[in-house]
Amino acid sequence: MHEALAWAVRKLQDSGVSDARTEAEYLLSFALKIKRHDIYLHPERRLTGAESSEFSDFIRRRTLREPAQYITGETEFRGLVFKVSPDVLIPRPETELLVDEALDFLKDFTGEATVIDLCTGSGCVAVSIAKERYNTSVYAVDISKEALKVASRNALANGVSSRITFINGNLFDPLPLLKGKALIIVSNPPYVSKEDIEKLDPEIKDFEPMIALWGGLDGLDFIKRIISDSTEYLRPEGRLIMEIGWGQADKVTEIMMRNGCYRDIRIRKDLSGIERVVNAKCAREKQLK
Repeated sequence: MHEALAWAVRKLQDSGVSDARTEAEYLLSFALKIKRHDIYLHPERRLTGAESSEFSDFIRRRTLREPAQYITGETEFRGLVFKVSPDVLIPRPETELLVDEALDFLKDFTGEATVIDLCTGSGCVAVSIAKERYNTSVYAVDISKEALKVASRNALANGVSSRITFINGNLFDPLPLLKGKALIIVSNPPYVSKEDIEKLDPEIKDFEPMIALWGGLDGLDFIKRIISDSTEYLRPEGRLIMEIGWGQADKVTEIMMRNGCYRDIRIRKDLSGIERVVNAKCAREKQLK
């Protein structure tokens, strides 16, 4: 294993892959179906022909900058395993903040809660909320039918498919029956601007679905519509929680204030210090009929 790992690290380094050793260890352990620490506990182990072939193919694909998560077909999010494919964005650690904010709000409610998850993608947010909050009904929407297939499989694999309804459609369009019923609306919408698209790493720009990234010229197309329409779907005092991009916090706050239907607007930074999540309370006082 030692020779195979050393070869893989060199190949990945030559291809410009950052943190080449960690990536090589991950792909080697996946190919051999072992834990990463076993690589160093049993460095003398030789790869079989089939293992060597599969590992070589993994490294070849990674040198072309295909994300490791697409190569293995899975990733981890909040301690759960999620299947991923090029039809969905790869769940990222900063998106866990959406779940944190939602669960923190839900802890004060003992009854059944209705949550809408817009642009659900892999379903990582919807599944995590349903997994950690048993008395919650989640309606997860995505415009991509292929993404919903992946999300549905993830809900089934994590034992929460009975609490999530997956719906194909564009944002709120397929949800007329939920007006005034949601306690929380969560969303990780497309928010990458035209200026930032070309700055993305090859792993993102060349492999992840552009439909889930492109947010219009300023990156705010979907965010503006969600803010505009969301108050119709929230209960009084419900909350809208969205992931946003770098440098968008002030603009999003301004849009919410101009809209006039939100108050108590909070911005949460991720571990890199980027203002990543906006959390705002619905200002409507009466229930919609």
